[in-house]
Amino acid sequence: MYKKGSGFDGSADIQVSSTANMEIIPDTPSDWQNSKVNYYKFIFKNITDCHVKVNNNTRLFLLAEEGFESNEIDMEIYSFVIEESGTRFKWIGYK
Repeated sequence: MYKKGSGFDGSADIQVSSTANMEIIPDTPSDWQNSKVNYYKFIFKNITDCHVKVNNNTRLFLLAEEGFESNEIDMEIYSFVIEESGTRFKWIGYK
């Protein structure tokens, strides 16, 4: 499958979740119509243990440094929530 991407988003440095249930996918820009930010490839690296929710329904426990990855053959990622505050992490999303 060939997919031409349009860019990527992610962490410039190690981040720390500031609140419980923190969404890391950016809000959809106000000038977008009929679309939501989503990623065909997504990489999340947790430095500490954490629970995450993927696309508002799948809850996972990740051991420190286990991480989560999806690519173009998986469903697109439009929501990625870190349940615990204080979780250290970094991420990259390819759109």
